[in-house]
Amino acid sequence: MLMTIALPVALLVSCLAVAPQDAAPQAVAPADSPDAAQVPPEGIERSSFRWAQASDESWIMVATISPAPGWHVYWENPGDNGNPPTFELTLPAGLQAGATVYPRPEVSSIDGGVFYGYSRTANYLVPVRRAGALREDPWKSDGDSSQQGTWSVRAKVMVCKERCVVAKLSGGGNWPPVAEAGSGVQLNGGSFGGRSLPGTAASARLFASFENGKVSIKGSSQGHGSVRFIPANVPGMQLGMSEGAVAIEGTVSGEQFNLVFTVTSVGEGPGQPAVAGLILLGNAASDPCVWLTIPHPLAGPGNSLGANGVGASDQAPPSK
Repeated sequence: MLMTIALPVALLVSCLAVAPQDAAPQAVAPADSPDAAQVPPEGIERSSFRWAQASDESWIMVATISPAPGWHVYWENPGDNGNPPTFELTLPAGLQAGATVYPRPEVSSIDGGVFYGYSRTANYLVPVRRAGALREDPWKSDGDSSQQGTWSVRAKVMVCKERCVVAKLSGGGNWPPVAEAGSGVQLNGGSFGGRSLPGTAASARLFASFENGKVSIKGSSQGHGSVRFIPANVPGMQLGMSEGAVAIEGTVSGEQFNLVFTVTSVGEGPGQPAVAGLILLGNAASDPCVWLTIPHPLAGPGNSLGANGVGASDQAPPSK
C-alpha cells in the first residue's frame, strides 16, 4: 500500500511549549571555560559552541548539543514533528556563514511518527568563509584587518520528549577564534564526532534519473548490505512511501545498489530542487551518507513535470 507523505510536515502546535519570546538566551561557554558548569536548559544535558578548521583552511563553527536522557533534537527534515535548530551568526566585516551541515541522523519511529534526528550528541557544523572568496583561496591571512573583531551566535534548538521546548542559546568571542575542535575537517563525505557527513552524488559516483514521476538511483554500496533514502525538507515535494515506512529501502546486488521510488509532487519550481534527500549506506552513525539533489526539470509533454527525465550527476550510469 502506498502512502503519500508531504514535506515539510506541519508541526503539531499543541505539543509545543516554547520559551517566551522575551526570554534571554542562555549563554554557552566553551567546554574548558570556568562557566561551562552552568545549569543547561531543560532537555539539554550539555552544549557548547567551538571552532574547527576545514580542509580548505576556512573556519567551521561547531554547535555541540547533547540531549538529556530520553530527549532528542532534529535533523534538517525533522520528520512528522519538531523543528531543526537555527544558528544566527554575527561576524566581522568581510566574513559570511554558509548553510548548516547536518551529520547523518538517526532514522526511527516515535509514537507512530517518522523521526529524523539525534537522541545522542549531535555536532551541527556552520562553515564561515570570506564573502565572495574562491574555494581554493578562502582567506588572505589571519593578520588581515577585515578578519579582526568579535563573533557571536544566537541559536534556537527544539528538544523533545513527551513534549517539546525551544532552548535559546548564545555564545561569542574574539575573531579569529582558536580551532578547539580540530583542523582539516572534510565537509564533503568526511566525518565529525563519530557521525558521517554527507558527500555529494558526484563525488560518490552515483547516478540518478527522474522520468515520468519515478526516481532511480544507482551506485556502489561501498561494501554495505543495506541502502536507504530519506527525504530532505523540500517545499512541495511528496514521495510515495509504504505505509508505516520511515525510509525508502533499496536493493543491494554484489557491489551495486539500486533505489527506486515514485514522486507524486516535486519541489516548488525552477531554481529549487525537484527532489532531494540523503542516501544512507549501512546502519551505523559512522557509515557513509550521500546528499542527492535532482534539479527541477523542464515540463514535458502536457506540462507533466519530469516526463523528459533528468540526470542528477555528471557521472555515467554504473555498469551492470
